[in-house]
Amino acid sequence: MNKNSKKGLIISILVIAIAIPGTVALSYLFGDRKLYIASVIIMILAMVPFFVSFEGNKPDARLLATLAVMTAIAVVSRVAFIWAPSFKPMAGVIIMTAIAFGPQSGFMCGALSMIVSNIMFGQGPWTPWQMFCYGMIGFVAGLLANGKILSDRHVIRTSVISFFIVVILSSLILDTSSVLMMTTTVTFGSAMTIYLAGLIPNILNATASALTVFLLLKPLTAILNRLKKKYGMNI
Repeated sequence: MNKNSKKGLIISILVIAIAIPGTVALSYLFGDRKLYIASVIIMILAMVPFFVSFEGNKPDARLLATLAVMTAIAVVSRVAFIWAPSFKPMAGVIIMTAIAFGPQSGFMCGALSMIVSNIMFGQGPWTPWQMFCYGMIGFVAGLLANGKILSDRHVIRTSVISFFIVVILSSLILDTSSVLMMTTTVTFGSAMTIYLAGLIPNILNATASALTVFLLLKPLTAILNRLKKKYGMNI
């Protein structure tokens, strides 16, 4: 990794590990009054890691268009399963986007997919937490893809790891938000009750995502790789 790449990765980590969680925390402290402001700030911050990855060069418009399409597919995949509570393949689409285009693109796709799809599902104090959670799903998947741990060459392994990424991050971020929002006084017992109650929905959601990766990773990656090669998209 060259000096510019390291600088871009460091900036991305600082934004994702400090700026966005700080915004999420502030949105919790201020409550509904600052919900939409916090969501817009997170949406803007989610784009920062993507743009710094180009090290001063302008991103290709065709790449931006492709990522917009992938984000739209992620949104549609959630809305299409509105009839199936807790069984949404959206994270699977985000993970495949991250595998194809990297962690910064994965984070942006995850965060934007959540705020856009919540136009249908409803905005609320949970929105910033969801944006952060699904952005992190994309970012972690992208990092693992860079390390050759996730790959279209190892579909089963990638599907299994995708399952655990969704379960773990949903439990750590979304269930923690539920603990903070649903209890006035947090105790060990009340927290464990919420974490255990969220386990089955998280498993169902992760199963949908893992199945999506298992079924679509190879054909979708082949299409995206052809587009990257044809239009010279440098990721």
